[in-house]
Amino acid sequence: MVNKGKNSFHRTFFVIDFLKQVFRDEKKLLTLNEVKYVHVPHYDELSVKKFWPIFQEDETFMAYMPNPSLTQRIPEREYFWNVANTV
Repeated sequence: MVNKGKNSFHRTFFVIDFLKQVFRDEKKLLTLNEVKYVHVPHYDELSVKKFWPIFQEDETFMAYMPNPSLTQRIPEREYFWNVANTV
């Protein structure tokens, strides 16, 4: 079943825009075997919203993240922490 709500549209746009940046060599992707998976507990102290502004200063990390100026959305929690743990 496909979610056709408003959030689905924004998530699809978010992914498509990021993939365009990857194809233009503006952003990078990790292969699945390169990713060092991590499970981060759901504590307020470890929220993506709290760490997103801090990590935006790291150019290596941001090479794997969507451009924050194109949207006001923060990355998904699992993706954010797995990339942070890998790079």
